[in-house]
Amino acid sequence: MKRAVVFCLALSLCFIALDLRPEERPLATRVEHFFVASDEAQALFTYFKDTFQLPEVWPFKAFGSFSSGGLSLGNVVLEFMLSGRDNEPGKTRFQGIAFEPTGNAEMTRLELAKRNIPHTLGRTSEPGAPVRQARVGWENVGLTDFPPKNKFVFFCDYKDRGRNRAGRKAASDALVKRMGGPLGIIGVAEITVGVQDLEEARSKWSALLAPSPRISDDTFVFESGPRIRLVRAESPSIQGIILSVRSLDEAEKFLKERQLLVKDVGQIAISPQAIEGLSIRLVEAD
Repeated sequence: MKRAVVFCLALSLCFIALDLRPEERPLATRVEHFFVASDEAQALFTYFKDTFQLPEVWPFKAFGSFSSGGLSLGNVVLEFMLSGRDNEPGKTRFQGIAFEPTGNAEMTRLELAKRNIPHTLGRTSEPGAPVRQARVGWENVGLTDFPPKNKFVFFCDYKDRGRNRAGRKAASDALVKRMGGPLGIIGVAEITVGVQDLEEARSKWSALLAPSPRISDDTFVFESGPRIRLVRAESPSIQGIILSVRSLDEAEKFLKERQLLVKDVGQIAISPQAIEGLSIRLVEAD
């Protein structure tokens, strides 16, 4: 009898979940990873790994049309990518944000269509192979006509999500054991996205991430991982990130000793000159 009651309750919850309107079902659970595109991707990967003692999520290696390596920042993965396509020679920049979808790639496409959000059909880790084949590791669903339009915002559906999360957690745990490395990194607090038309961007990002909670009209938060903040900018871009650290004083001391410190109006940052022009600011955790 008790088992029957539990079964009925579970079944009822399933129907309730299925009955939710599209706008009540979040498309994204969190920012799964974000990436830097650079001609110096491998050198940057090694520099961040060695200098800041960031655990490796996957080694720098070739994936067909691109090469990349991933490092853990605690609550999100930072990927360094060398791409054979759409790469501005000599230019290093934050180039893309990948969300973990609530459902699989097909469900994500259906939900995007319901929300009238233009998107791609999908790209897999093994082009041309059936999605269900074991060797297909991931399937991406990209957004088109989405601010900032010169960057990649997409959903990354890892087919073995349990294994993927276990690997991310192992790397995150390793960072904790290292006390966040010499900077005392706890995680990424924010990814700052610059857009030309803030009102348009606010509308499109709201449609995409609803019903994710917001702490302002332009800042979107998730249950875990970094928040996304929109700011008005002359040149659309992923402007930079903000790291949350254990002690700002200790992080400042480390950066100063290695001539990597930049201070501006009470804020500290890693010298952009040392990291190919990237903007990485630091704040002390609450």
